[in-house]
Amino acid sequence: MTQGYEKRAAIEQARRFVAGQKWQQAIAPLSQLLERGGLAEGELRSTLADLGTAYRALGQARAASSVALYVGDHDAALALSSHPLDQARAYGAAEDPVRAARAYEEAGWLGHAALQCERAKDDRAARVLWERLAASARLSSDPYVSGLVAFNLGRACQRLGDRAAARKALVRSMHLLTAAADGFEAQGQRERAFDCYGVLLTMGKEGSFENLAEGYLNCIRILGEDGLRYYVVQYYEDFQALAMEREELHAAATLFREAAEYARRQRLPYTRHYRYRGALASALQGDRALATSGSADMAENAYTAAIDAMNELGLYSKARELYAKLASLPLAEKRKERYARLATRLAAIADDTTPMQGFPDYLRVATAYPPIWTLDVVEWEQDGDPAETMIEVALDRRWADFQRRRALLVRLKELGAPPGTDPAELTIGLAGLLGTVELYVSLAPLERMMTSEDARVRAAAMHAMIKLFFKRTFVSVIRGLADPAPEVRREALLCVSSLAFVHALDPLSRIYREASDPNVRRAALTSIGKVNRIEAVELLVEAFRNGDEAERAVASAALRASEQPDTRAIIEREIAAESGPMRDALTQLHRALVR
Repeated sequence: MTQGYEKRAAIEQARRFVAGQKWQQAIAPLSQLLERGGLAEGELRSTLADLGTAYRALGQARAASSVALYVGDHDAALALSSHPLDQARAYGAAEDPVRAARAYEEAGWLGHAALQCERAKDDRAARVLWERLAASARLSSDPYVSGLVAFNLGRACQRLGDRAAARKALVRSMHLLTAAADGFEAQGQRERAFDCYGVLLTMGKEGSFENLAEGYLNCIRILGEDGLRYYVVQYYEDFQALAMEREELHAAATLFREAAEYARRQRLPYTRHYRYRGALASALQGDRALATSGSADMAENAYTAAIDAMNELGLYSKARELYAKLASLPLAEKRKERYARLATRLAAIADDTTPMQGFPDYLRVATAYPPIWTLDVVEWEQDGDPAETMIEVALDRRWADFQRRRALLVRLKELGAPPGTDPAELTIGLAGLLGTVELYVSLAPLERMMTSEDARVRAAAMHAMIKLFFKRTFVSVIRGLADPAPEVRREALLCVSSLAFVHALDPLSRIYREASDPNVRRAALTSIGKVNRIEAVELLVEAFRNGDEAERAVASAALRASEQPDTRAIIEREIAAESGPMRDALTQLHRALVR
């Protein structure tokens, strides 16, 4: 009832201002309606039309053009604003990438222009633009973006058939991204290192197996450290398929064994499936050794590895077939006789028929391989500008309607600010709206705000991040915890208390171990207690054993509430290793869990 009353009141207020042509006063209630949502289709159309009219009447051409673009009126958007970026957006939305590219180039956004050329299938123009961007002085101190640009340049050269130029660009990209990944990991930004390795594995899909392996294995390592189990399995699956496709059978067999061991540790039901596939890969390796080199010793090693796995699985008929193959190899007679005897012994033993469950398709994530090489160049070129970042969201119908509307409001607030608006107050308002969009792309503008000299702006940006559940958010949170302004530190502390999700465990653990402020340590420990991972339990037990009284209380409460099935076993292990009062305390805690 209250929400309905507030909506009607806002509609009536907006109508009065519009009827009286009080355009500046009309913008606030119209924006409020757009942010609130719950509008019928006719009400939404009317609100947007009135907003566009108000901005036109106030001479805010870019804001008016943005509204026209949002509702799909590309001709009106082009007519309203001559700004090259607005023209580029309108041409892009109107499916005219050639003109969009020209407008982006005029604005100096060479990466955006190159991507529009690629959209238009004009790889020659795209190559020239990527080359110009690669030579930009702004890139000289940024190995990550330089690596992405070099990757895009290499791909353009590949499509044009210029192999020498493509190789040169891709080798440069590989070196830059490897260096960037090392730097990110040294700074504790594993998620950014993951992006580097994601590009390397894409490079490997189109080129060498070495790049493919480096990219996949590092991605699997980082995903595993973040506890993203199904992503890990999907990456194993995809790497295994590529290794088999390229007939890298030794690598494939190793990958199947590693995946089986990972599934066992994580209590996933895929262990038998991967052990079996690893055995098949080893058997194929033996077949190929005979067919290519004729090496009986190499074939024997591969078949033996396959037999070990088949015996472990209880698939004795398969092991018997492999023993028969070994007995027919040109080996020493005693070895051949032994293999023949082993084949005979297994003849009467029935196979284990336990089902082998593979990784189901419904657990596969379509966005497991985002095109980082374009997304992050786009972000870099936007340089944290809220209006330019959010128009991408506003025009993308893949996002929820509420997110698109709020993204549009960010742009309108920035571009439609009345003359004389205090810049700090405007930025504070933008920060609040950016948080309500609740998307990863909100981070770049907020990170830029975190560099402001005004503590109020930094505090507002930090406050907005409390709704952004991404590992990257913690880069700013850690910076906020060390901010000289107490209001920024307070907001950062609230973020530590609220941002509890699976891949937050790594930064939360780092905050707990490195922070000197006891309040920060307790807040991090509280959030760690909400993360359902075995590593979280182990850290809580460590805090119970070594923390101060307050930390022990937090850890005790979190352990008692833990849903992690290994909690009891971990505490039992610690009891066995302790003596004296701590052993008694851990025993008491264990009894509380049992009850």
